[in-house]
Amino acid sequence: MMRPGATNGTQGCAHYVDLFGVAQYRLENPFLYSTDFLMSRLSRLVPMLGAAALSASIAAACTAQSQAVPTEKEVSIAFVNNVVLPSYSKLVSAAEDLESALDKLSENPSEANLDAARAQWKATRKTWEVTETWAYGPAETDEFDPNLDDWPVSQKELAQALASDDFSEATFASLDTTGKGMHGIEYVLFGADSASDLTAAQLKYLHIAGEDLEQNAKGLLAAWSGDDGFGKADVEADPAKTVSDILEGMAGCLEETGAAKLGEALQSPDTGSADAGLLESTFAGNTGADVVSNLSGVRMAWQDSRLQALVKAQDAALESTLTTQLNTAIGLAKALPARLNDKLDDEGTRQKIEALMAAIEAAMETTQAVSGKIVG
Repeated sequence: MMRPGATNGTQGCAHYVDLFGVAQYRLENPFLYSTDFLMSRLSRLVPMLGAAALSASIAAACTAQSQAVPTEKEVSIAFVNNVVLPSYSKLVSAAEDLESALDKLSENPSEANLDAARAQWKATRKTWEVTETWAYGPAETDEFDPNLDDWPVSQKELAQALASDDFSEATFASLDTTGKGMHGIEYVLFGADSASDLTAAQLKYLHIAGEDLEQNAKGLLAAWSGDDGFGKADVEADPAKTVSDILEGMAGCLEETGAAKLGEALQSPDTGSADAGLLESTFAGNTGADVVSNLSGVRMAWQDSRLQALVKAQDAALESTLTTQLNTAIGLAKALPARLNDKLDDEGTRQKIEALMAAIEAAMETTQAVSGKIVG
């Protein structure tokens, strides 16, 4: 998605230069940004202006745009156009690729096609997990969230359905959301030791589930799009509420990622000990990547919506603290070992998870402080 006009200093300067038809050279010709080049180019177009005046005009235009504090309205517009719509467009594209990979696997269950489908599942999973911070509105009211990502998997129900020799679309439709979506597909794709282990019912399930996932991804994007979509009709129409919602979404995602996705697996509420079965994406061993994507989405909502710039103008210290904490948490998440579900009993792994949880909690508390400062 293209952003609706310039929203920061770089975009503002680029737009200014575009008026004179030279922006196409900017990547190939770094000297484009030199004062000499701009002065010579523009002076030919506007001969009555002196070189010094031209240089001052360019500098003033760029500086004014780069230092401008966004309004809540501009934050709401940037949130829709720079964050939500591009992310859901990527989700749709990835879901289409996954549906195609699952079709190939169902038609020809080879090891190569199984590997390709698994790889595409992980790629699609990433595009969804980034969006968790803004999984409200249609994601909740139209049930796109549970249709795409309900968890944990109802393994007993799904196993019983897949035991049928005549698995059909009607059978799929009768499943609860805990037997569909990302995790239902994950359960079947990664549960098999080899492609030859996949039954006819499982292959039919993957074909149907892939189509269903794709349709839900497209439905979610459509629900946010257009003049009557949730983006314009609700989010942009109420900028103050949007700022509050962004911060609430950030805090909620941080809490879920740290306390639920990691904390409950590290210390089960039922047993008090580690339980790898409580890790999301455990069948694929993808929990660590999920966490990185979740935290990256929080940072995206913070930065790309221009909320960070709005907060910085009101409390630079608070903005700096939260930005640093989010970067720290993402760095710690990237350092987690692969396949956490196989390593929860390792003391070194536990220490890394606990350090990450502490960093996430700190970021959540600062996010709440920002909300109190800006919204409260």
